[in-house]
Amino acid sequence: MKKESFLKKTESLLHKIEYPVKITWSLVFVFILIRTFEYFSFSSQFTVAGFSDYFSGIRYDFLFAGLIGVVLILLFLLLPRKFHKPALIFSIISVAILSLLTLSLSEYYLVTLIPLDHSLLIYPVSDILYIAGSSAGLGIGQILKFLLVVFTSIALPLVLIEKLNCPPKANIPVFLPFLVFVLFFNNITPDIRKFDQNHDFYKRVNKTSYLSKQLILNYKNGLHFSDYDITAIASKYHELVDHHDYLNPQLPFMRANNDADVIGQYFDFNEDKPNFVFLIVESLDRNFSGPDAGWGSFTPFLDSLAKNSLYWSNFLSTSERTFNVLPSSFASLPYGDKGFMSIIEEEPYPDFLSLHELLSHTGYRNNFFYGGWAYFDYKEVFLNEIGVDFILDINGFGKEYTKIDSLEDGFTWGYPDHAVYQRSLEILDSMPYQPRLDIYMTLSMHDPFLPPSPEHWEEVFYNHLELLNISDEERSFYQHRKAQFSTILYADDAIRQFFYNYKQRPEFDNTIFFIYGDHHMPLHSYNPLEKYHVPLIIYSPMLKESKTFPSISSTADITPTLLSMMSKQFNLETPQWVHWLGHPINTSSAFQSNRFIPLMRVNRNIDELLWGKYFLSEGRLFVVNKNMNIAPYSNKKVLSKMKKALKYFNILNDYVCHSNSVYKPLTQRSRD
Repeated sequence: MKKESFLKKTESLLHKIEYPVKITWSLVFVFILIRTFEYFSFSSQFTVAGFSDYFSGIRYDFLFAGLIGVVLILLFLLLPRKFHKPALIFSIISVAILSLLTLSLSEYYLVTLIPLDHSLLIYPVSDILYIAGSSAGLGIGQILKFLLVVFTSIALPLVLIEKLNCPPKANIPVFLPFLVFVLFFNNITPDIRKFDQNHDFYKRVNKTSYLSKQLILNYKNGLHFSDYDITAIASKYHELVDHHDYLNPQLPFMRANNDADVIGQYFDFNEDKPNFVFLIVESLDRNFSGPDAGWGSFTPFLDSLAKNSLYWSNFLSTSERTFNVLPSSFASLPYGDKGFMSIIEEEPYPDFLSLHELLSHTGYRNNFFYGGWAYFDYKEVFLNEIGVDFILDINGFGKEYTKIDSLEDGFTWGYPDHAVYQRSLEILDSMPYQPRLDIYMTLSMHDPFLPPSPEHWEEVFYNHLELLNISDEERSFYQHRKAQFSTILYADDAIRQFFYNYKQRPEFDNTIFFIYGDHHMPLHSYNPLEKYHVPLIIYSPMLKESKTFPSISSTADITPTLLSMMSKQFNLETPQWVHWLGHPINTSSAFQSNRFIPLMRVNRNIDELLWGKYFLSEGRLFVVNKNMNIAPYSNKKVLSKMKKALKYFNILNDYVCHSNSVYKPLTQRSRD
């Protein structure tokens, strides 16, 4: 009797897990279906090796589904049988929602080439709504994928439950593979330290499990300066980095202002102070601009301009997206929690110096020209803080200007590049003459890549493609991304037209132009350092000679470079102590990497660092070569030193931004 009772209870328990077992296998099938969509959407050509490599990540789909299955089994085991039908409905609806989430995250990845992580939590609601509106409208292909995923996630488990009748004891071997994965694989995502290329890691992960893990890790790994002895941390940081004569540990980034003028020698200046024009070009990437561009150059005008300019082929942005380019370029600032400009969400900005502030004391007028919403990412707030006199944004164009084509929901980022340049010149004509610092930020080279007259620029793209020495297989890469490359050609031509018009202006002969990208363009796989790699062009009619510099510098070097030049050449009075993270730009004629450059990723983690010839990325150590390629490097001593330096920087970055300790005006040298 006892044996029969035990068998009946066992059979009853095994019968209870029938629903979750079949639901779990259905979820695995849906994950594989989504992975298949992702592969064929991303890959322009099918290859057995590529397919095999991509689908090696199924193990992580299997593991994640197994974890969901364990939860469902516990649910059905704990519930009385009379609640199994409602639980089944609840489970299928939950799995359908999970499947849709996974597909949505896959679509996000296909656009950004970065899986969504805890960056989901960093944007204010106004920015989230703005970003959501910018997403490309759903095409027929995307709609079909969503419908197929919803149908499969609901219909497949129901079909298996209704049509596949197995004895209860069969549920054990059917679910056993999931149990094995759950018990013996302790990581639901691959170990990124085993991958040299981020893309090789990203294409393997299940995008939903990756998001879940990153949200949990971000919650657990919070860092706050109050947990540390700042004096001790600052002293260790100064000892490690050892670049400057620092003031004191309570103002850890303030150092003596003894920078040399490294670029003044290249100019034949007039008596009048020069005008400065900054063109910060959206997504201007070294992979498609300049000599030896990885994908061939699609910027013929900028290439021709660079040949008559000072050109840095290995320049770096300090962040993976636009949010840090203004604070880094014009005040060489630390990064805060989510980018310096976002500090204003919670508290006033700490005191700091800026290029604009120091130039305005000598009569400079500061202008900002932009075709989009200037408040996005708090650009407008920051620009007002540094003393910009005039801001043009999406609300400052007349009816004669046409916005970038809107998506199906009516959203548009704003006005295309040529409209911004043209409108700015009209505005400048209405202003009294005085030395100026003008900043342009462009928009056109941004998803959804809709240049004016797209048919014309598509034709230009195909004509340009003929100039590249590429195979038929390589051609498919470009054709798969013709919208992006067509827009690049348009943006380059808009700059050409801007220069043509600017040459007619009386101030042209006394103007210095700075042209660089805010970050890379996510077109394909890239190494972890490549996403910060942009060109820098400094052009002026006052240049004595043109020259190319292969040495590494960053946007944080712009303000120290210009102020030291203005101090030496025009007697600009500058403070004795400054907080610059950067240094005068490196003008070595040979490849040289001698900078300490922390880098902030799109998720606002500062977990990448270029320091000398070494690069640290998410716990991986690389060595940087003269082509800005990186190679894995195994050295525990160097790795430990890099990690310590980056940790100290993160702590001090948090401290100075939230205790108003970036900068204190001093009238005398102090070591108190």
